[in-house]
Amino acid sequence: MKKLTITASEDLEQLVRTHIEEIARKKDGPIRIGLPGGRSAKILIKGMLGLEDATFKRIRLYLFDERRSGELNADTLLEAGLDKAMKDNRFAKASLHIPSLGKSLLEQEDAQLDLVYLGVGEDGHVASLFPGSYPSQDKTQTALVKNSPKPPNERVTFTYRGFLEHAHKAPIYLLFLDEGKREALNRLLGNKEKPDSLPCSFFSQQDFFVTIITDLQE
Repeated sequence: MKKLTITASEDLEQLVRTHIEEIARKKDGPIRIGLPGGRSAKILIKGMLGLEDATFKRIRLYLFDERRSGELNADTLLEAGLDKAMKDNRFAKASLHIPSLGKSLLEQEDAQLDLVYLGVGEDGHVASLFPGSYPSQDKTQTALVKNSPKPPNERVTFTYRGFLEHAHKAPIYLLFLDEGKREALNRLLGNKEKPDSLPCSFFSQQDFFVTIITDLQE
Protein backbone atom coordinates (compact mmCIF):
# COMPACT_ATOMS: atom_id res chain seq x y z
CA MET A 1 0.00 0.00 0.00
CA LYS A 2 1.46 3.32 -1.10
CA LYS A 3 0.74 6.81 0.17
CA LEU A 4 0.82 10.09 -1.76
CA THR A 5 0.42 13.45 -0.04
CA ILE A 6 -0.96 16.37 -2.02
CA THR A 7 -1.22 20.02 -1.03
CA ALA A 8 -4.09 21.23 -3.22
CA SER A 9 -7.01 19.92 -5.28
CA GLU A 10 -5.07 20.85 -8.41
CA ASP A 11 -2.54 18.18 -7.49
CA LEU A 12 -5.28 15.53 -7.54
CA GLU A 13 -6.60 16.85 -10.85
CA GLN A 14 -3.14 16.43 -12.39
CA LEU A 15 -2.75 12.94 -10.92
CA VAL A 16 -6.06 11.90 -12.47
CA ARG A 17 -4.99 13.12 -15.88
CA THR A 18 -1.65 11.32 -15.55
CA HIS A 19 -3.33 8.06 -14.50
CA ILE A 20 -5.73 8.15 -17.45
CA GLU A 21 -3.10 9.16 -19.99
CA GLU A 22 -0.92 6.22 -18.91
CA ILE A 23 -3.78 3.80 -19.42
CA ALA A 24 -4.68 5.38 -22.77
CA ARG A 25 -1.13 4.69 -23.98
CA LYS A 26 -1.22 1.06 -22.84
CA LYS A 27 -4.59 -0.06 -24.19
CA ASP A 28 -7.10 0.64 -26.93
CA GLY A 29 -10.84 1.08 -26.58
CA PRO A 30 -12.85 2.25 -23.57
CA ILE A 31 -11.18 3.42 -20.37
CA ARG A 32 -13.40 2.28 -17.51
CA ILE A 33 -13.22 4.38 -14.37
CA GLY A 34 -15.09 3.83 -11.12
CA LEU A 35 -15.68 6.85 -8.96
CA PRO A 36 -17.56 8.12 -5.89
CA GLY A 37 -20.08 10.90 -5.50
CA GLY A 38 -19.57 13.95 -3.30
CA ARG A 39 -16.91 16.65 -3.23
CA SER A 40 -14.03 14.40 -4.27
CA ALA A 41 -15.94 13.42 -7.43
CA LYS A 42 -16.03 17.07 -8.50
CA ILE A 43 -12.25 17.23 -8.34
CA LEU A 44 -11.92 13.98 -10.30
CA ILE A 45 -14.26 15.20 -13.04
CA LYS A 46 -12.42 18.51 -13.27
CA GLY A 47 -9.18 16.63 -13.77
CA MET A 48 -10.69 14.49 -16.52
CA LEU A 49 -12.06 17.51 -18.33
CA GLY A 50 -8.49 18.68 -18.88
CA LEU A 51 -7.71 15.67 -21.06
CA GLU A 52 -7.44 15.86 -24.83
CA ASP A 53 -10.73 15.13 -26.59
CA ALA A 54 -9.52 11.87 -28.11
CA THR A 55 -8.74 10.48 -24.66
CA PHE A 56 -11.72 11.97 -22.85
CA LYS A 57 -14.18 10.47 -25.34
CA ARG A 58 -12.86 6.99 -24.50
CA ILE A 59 -13.82 7.31 -20.84
CA ARG A 60 -16.68 5.28 -19.37
CA LEU A 61 -17.67 6.30 -15.84
CA TYR A 62 -19.15 3.94 -13.23
CA LEU A 63 -20.68 5.54 -10.15
CA PHE A 64 -20.22 3.27 -7.13
CA ASP A 65 -23.29 4.40 -5.21
CA GLU A 66 -26.46 6.36 -5.70
CA ARG A 67 -28.98 7.90 -3.35
CA ARG A 68 -32.65 6.90 -3.58
CA SER A 69 -33.89 10.40 -2.74
CA GLY A 70 -32.70 13.98 -2.40
CA GLU A 71 -29.70 15.27 -4.32
CA LEU A 72 -28.37 12.46 -6.49
CA ASN A 73 -24.70 11.64 -6.90
CA ALA A 74 -25.20 11.53 -10.65
CA ASP A 75 -26.40 15.14 -10.55
CA THR A 76 -23.21 16.10 -8.72
CA LEU A 77 -21.16 14.67 -11.59
CA LEU A 78 -23.24 16.46 -14.19
CA GLU A 79 -22.92 19.78 -12.38
CA ALA A 80 -19.17 19.27 -12.03
CA GLY A 81 -18.83 19.52 -15.79
CA LEU A 82 -20.19 16.35 -17.37
CA ASP A 83 -23.38 18.09 -18.43
CA LYS A 84 -21.42 20.67 -20.42
CA ALA A 85 -19.17 17.94 -21.84
CA MET A 86 -22.29 16.18 -23.12
CA LYS A 87 -23.56 19.37 -24.74
CA ASP A 88 -20.15 19.84 -26.34
CA ASN A 89 -20.23 16.24 -27.67
CA ARG A 90 -17.17 15.31 -25.62
CA PHE A 91 -19.02 12.76 -23.51
CA ALA A 92 -22.03 10.55 -24.22
CA LYS A 93 -24.86 10.16 -21.72
CA ALA A 94 -24.64 6.39 -22.19
CA SER A 95 -21.04 6.50 -20.91
CA LEU A 96 -22.21 7.32 -17.38
CA HIS A 97 -23.29 4.16 -15.54
CA ILE A 98 -25.31 4.34 -12.31
CA PRO A 99 -25.81 1.38 -9.94
CA SER A 100 -29.23 -0.24 -10.09
CA LEU A 101 -30.58 -3.18 -8.11
CA GLY A 102 -30.51 -6.47 -9.95
CA LYS A 103 -28.32 -5.15 -12.77
CA SER A 104 -24.62 -5.37 -13.45
CA LEU A 105 -22.87 -2.02 -13.16
CA LEU A 106 -20.52 -2.95 -15.99
CA GLU A 107 -21.86 -3.79 -19.43
CA GLN A 108 -20.25 -7.23 -19.58
CA GLU A 109 -19.75 -9.84 -16.90
CA ASP A 110 -16.06 -10.19 -17.69
CA ALA A 111 -15.38 -6.45 -18.02
CA GLN A 112 -12.77 -4.95 -15.72
CA LEU A 113 -12.36 -1.44 -14.38
CA ASP A 114 -9.12 0.26 -15.37
CA LEU A 115 -9.08 2.78 -12.52
CA VAL A 116 -10.90 3.05 -9.19
CA TYR A 117 -11.23 6.21 -7.10
CA LEU A 118 -12.99 6.01 -3.75
CA GLY A 119 -13.60 8.82 -1.30
CA VAL A 120 -13.30 7.59 2.28
CA GLY A 121 -15.67 8.96 4.92
CA GLU A 122 -14.96 9.93 8.52
CA ASP A 123 -16.09 6.47 9.63
CA GLY A 124 -14.02 4.71 6.98
CA HIS A 125 -16.92 4.00 4.62
CA VAL A 126 -16.50 3.71 0.86
CA ALA A 127 -19.33 3.95 -1.67
CA SER A 128 -22.35 3.30 0.59
CA LEU A 129 -20.67 0.47 2.45
CA PHE A 130 -20.85 1.80 5.99
CA PRO A 131 -19.54 0.08 9.13
CA GLY A 132 -21.95 -2.74 9.95
CA SER A 133 -24.43 -1.74 7.25
CA TYR A 134 -23.70 -4.48 4.73
CA PRO A 135 -21.81 -7.76 5.18
CA SER A 136 -18.51 -8.44 3.48
CA GLN A 137 -19.84 -11.90 2.51
CA ASP A 138 -22.25 -10.42 -0.04
CA LYS A 139 -23.25 -12.46 -3.08
CA THR A 140 -24.45 -9.76 -5.47
CA GLN A 141 -22.75 -6.91 -7.30
CA THR A 142 -25.15 -4.23 -6.08
CA ALA A 143 -27.16 -3.97 -2.88
CA LEU A 144 -29.78 -1.78 -1.24
CA VAL A 145 -28.63 -0.11 1.97
CA LYS A 146 -31.65 0.85 4.10
CA ASN A 147 -29.93 2.05 7.24
CA SER A 148 -27.40 4.60 6.08
CA PRO A 149 -26.05 6.56 9.06
CA LYS A 150 -26.16 9.71 6.93
CA PRO A 151 -29.16 10.90 4.93
CA PRO A 152 -30.80 9.69 2.85
CA ASN A 153 -31.38 6.34 4.53
CA GLU A 154 -31.69 4.34 1.32
CA ARG A 155 -28.92 3.99 -1.23
CA VAL A 156 -27.88 1.52 -3.90
CA THR A 157 -24.22 0.58 -3.64
CA PHE A 158 -21.59 -1.45 -5.40
CA THR A 159 -20.65 -4.29 -3.04
CA TYR A 160 -17.45 -5.93 -1.90
CA ARG A 161 -18.31 -8.76 -4.29
CA GLY A 162 -18.55 -6.26 -7.14
CA PHE A 163 -15.09 -4.92 -6.37
CA LEU A 164 -13.65 -8.42 -6.25
CA GLU A 165 -15.17 -9.33 -9.60
CA HIS A 166 -14.51 -6.13 -11.54
CA ALA A 167 -11.66 -4.22 -9.87
CA HIS A 168 -9.10 -6.80 -8.79
CA LYS A 169 -6.74 -5.78 -11.61
CA ALA A 170 -7.26 -2.02 -11.28
CA PRO A 171 -5.22 0.49 -9.29
CA ILE A 172 -7.32 1.52 -6.27
CA TYR A 173 -6.95 5.12 -5.09
CA LEU A 174 -8.39 5.79 -1.65
CA LEU A 175 -8.98 9.51 -1.09
CA PHE A 176 -8.61 10.88 2.42
CA LEU A 177 -9.30 14.57 1.95
CA ASP A 178 -9.81 17.09 4.78
CA GLU A 179 -8.96 16.93 8.47
CA GLY A 180 -12.11 14.97 9.31
CA LYS A 181 -10.60 11.90 7.62
CA ARG A 182 -7.45 11.77 9.77
CA GLU A 183 -8.80 9.23 12.25
CA ALA A 184 -9.99 6.90 9.49
CA LEU A 185 -6.60 7.17 7.78
CA ASN A 186 -4.74 6.38 11.00
CA ARG A 187 -7.00 3.40 11.60
CA LEU A 188 -6.32 2.06 8.10
CA LEU A 189 -2.58 2.50 8.47
CA GLY A 190 -2.77 0.68 11.80
CA ASN A 191 -3.87 -2.41 9.85
CA LYS A 192 -5.78 -3.90 12.78
CA GLU A 193 -9.41 -3.59 11.69
CA LYS A 194 -11.69 -5.54 9.38
CA PRO A 195 -14.24 -4.24 6.83
CA ASP A 196 -17.14 -4.69 9.25
CA SER A 197 -15.74 -1.85 11.36
CA LEU A 198 -13.59 -0.06 8.75
CA PRO A 199 -14.89 -0.71 5.22
CA CYS A 200 -11.91 0.88 3.44
CA SER A 201 -9.66 -1.80 4.97
CA PHE A 202 -11.26 -4.33 2.62
CA PHE A 203 -8.91 -3.27 -0.18
CA SER A 204 -5.67 -3.56 1.77
CA GLN A 205 -6.72 -6.96 3.14
CA GLN A 206 -7.68 -8.38 -0.25
CA ASP A 207 -4.35 -7.62 -1.95
CA PHE A 208 -5.65 -4.92 -4.28
CA PHE A 209 -3.18 -2.43 -5.74
CA VAL A 210 -3.91 0.33 -3.23
CA THR A 211 -2.60 3.88 -3.12
CA ILE A 212 -3.70 6.37 -0.49
CA ILE A 213 -4.04 9.96 -1.66
CA THR A 214 -4.36 12.51 1.12
CA ASP A 215 -3.98 16.20 1.81
CA LEU A 216 -3.33 15.50 5.50
CA GLN A 217 0.13 16.50 6.62
CA GLU A 218 1.88 14.42 9.27
